[in-house]
Amino acid sequence: MTEKKVNLGKLSIHTENIFPIIKKWLYSEHDIFLRELISNAIDAMSKRKIVNPEIDEKELKVEVKVNKKKRTIQISDSGIGMNATEVKKYINQIAFSGAEDFIEKFKDKQSSIIGHFGLGFYSSFMVAEKVTIDTLSYKANSTPAFWECEGETDYTLTEGKRKTVGTTVTVHVNKENDHYLEDHKIKELIEKYSNFMPFPIEFNKEIVNQKEALWLRKPKDVTEEEYKEFYKNLFHDWQDPLFWIHLNVDFPFNLKGILYFPKIKNQIEMNTGKVKLFCNNVFVADDLKGIIPEFLLLLKGGIDIPDIPLNVSRSFLQQDQQVSKISQFIIKKVADSLKDIFKEDRKKYEGFWEDINQFIKYGMLTDEKFSDAMRENVIFKTTQGDYVTIQEYRDRNKSDAKPQKIFYAASEDTQVTYLNMMKEQGIEVIFSTSVLDNHLFQNLEMKNNEVTFVRIDSEINDLLVDKDKKEVADANNRTVSDKIIEIFNKLLNDKIEAGFYKDDYAKFIKKYPDTISTLSPYIRIQEDYTYIKPYDIPMTVRTKLGVEAYKEILDKTYMDVKTEIKYLKVKEIPAMIVFNEFMRRFQEMNFLESRNDSDMLKNHTLAVNPDNETIKKIVDLYDKGDMEKVDLLVNYIHELALLEQKRFSGKELQSFIAKANKVLGMIG
Repeated sequence: MTEKKVNLGKLSIHTENIFPIIKKWLYSEHDIFLRELISNAIDAMSKRKIVNPEIDEKELKVEVKVNKKKRTIQISDSGIGMNATEVKKYINQIAFSGAEDFIEKFKDKQSSIIGHFGLGFYSSFMVAEKVTIDTLSYKANSTPAFWECEGETDYTLTEGKRKTVGTTVTVHVNKENDHYLEDHKIKELIEKYSNFMPFPIEFNKEIVNQKEALWLRKPKDVTEEEYKEFYKNLFHDWQDPLFWIHLNVDFPFNLKGILYFPKIKNQIEMNTGKVKLFCNNVFVADDLKGIIPEFLLLLKGGIDIPDIPLNVSRSFLQQDQQVSKISQFIIKKVADSLKDIFKEDRKKYEGFWEDINQFIKYGMLTDEKFSDAMRENVIFKTTQGDYVTIQEYRDRNKSDAKPQKIFYAASEDTQVTYLNMMKEQGIEVIFSTSVLDNHLFQNLEMKNNEVTFVRIDSEINDLLVDKDKKEVADANNRTVSDKIIEIFNKLLNDKIEAGFYKDDYAKFIKKYPDTISTLSPYIRIQEDYTYIKPYDIPMTVRTKLGVEAYKEILDKTYMDVKTEIKYLKVKEIPAMIVFNEFMRRFQEMNFLESRNDSDMLKNHTLAVNPDNETIKKIVDLYDKGDMEKVDLLVNYIHELALLEQKRFSGKELQSFIAKANKVLGMIG
């Protein structure tokens, strides 16, 4: 028996300390060692198919085996194999990639070659205490070769035992990486990184990978059912996607992929990792903020870019100019597809609008080009039960107002009183159902100064008011409206006081000299300010002051709840809350960003309808001096109006119910 020849040597490398670098810094995730070894195996089989076109494809597969007792992971292929000379050349000389030499020889067929051998093989040492290679070349009369290395620069190369053409790489897993010896972990890694390899990958006698990525086929060759099935298998989702966009471009860059639109919940969820990046069918990453704009990360799918390096970094994605062009292409492709559906099948577009409007609105707010492309295709549901674009709303609701008002409500179930009033007067209202709408309205108004969005409770529309109503003043120049305003202001505000800065008060005195003596009993001075409680001033004194002087005092008065008078055409409504559009928008947007629990409705206007019988009753009770009932009714009406604006806390609801019971007790 002849002694087996052992070839001892040192790896030809540029540094004596490469293995610690490989183990810690070459790749950001240890998981990819299996991706690299499987990719090399697939590469070897692609080469085998090229040099031997007659080979039976059934022979070409990758087998992955785990032996927990021996602590090994084996990756076997039926690829091109290597002899001892090739092992020295391709394995020992780390800086030299075996694929380069092969591609040069088979230039015309290189598109089918992965070509990432080189350093990728050494990623196995991130998890291994020892790695062996048992290989036999496809070349006639070749001798099998066996290579062994324990993560140092020394290796051994001897004659191997392999009988069939191909290569087996055995990874002896170190103690720090025991989890790679679990079957479920290996299966998970194969499905994640190598799902679309062109040859079968067998694990535990089961073919794990899907083999074909649909984006490699032309869109015309893929059926609707195949698209849906591919989506469900890839993302383990039982629901069909709404629709999809097939990307297939060869110039000015090479990109293929499918972006699916899943049913998106009616609340923005910034979950990344739904769009997967592949390089020649090998999974690379799912954190694609460089390639895919953030708003598109809400979608699901995969894109394959052959020119992206397998160990791509986030900084590379953010800085590479080609990547930037790809990102802009994807944005344009998505916008074009949505516009095509809008134009060609409006009903389909409207059918999935509630599922995708969050995505579109978020995209418009974060990407200007997408916003410009989609502006005319944003639709809103209306009180007529259909959907309209902004221009369609304007065409249906002609107005001479500049800018034209587009009235909206939060939903069909809120601001019901306001909605009914608008409907009765023939005013169409759109529904704002997204938390992003405040931002979107702002964006649309900036781009189109001919429109402004107004929530129906932000003002009392002139069409809802009886403008011909005339009031008669009494001997003190006081109308019913003046009386109602004072009643409600006094009872709905804890502290009512006008504040004049010293310079302002000097101007006021100069303008109305008689007020110096008239007001002296009713003022208090604190530092540079003069304070006056307007409703503490008796009627006789107010008459001496005059209407204009008293009005200026009221104008300097701060109140949380301010009362105004509106003779509504609908007499059944006693009062409505009016909350300034832009102030409310600002506070709601601020709430979304800071989650501040402060009451957004603390400062508002209460529009009181003097034609309402309950309001007339309040005035009558006030004149009779029955302030207990006046107080009860005023606060009840105010809370009734608030009920349409916000959800009451338990304490607020309890207080409201108590008032309601007392009001019911007044009947009869």
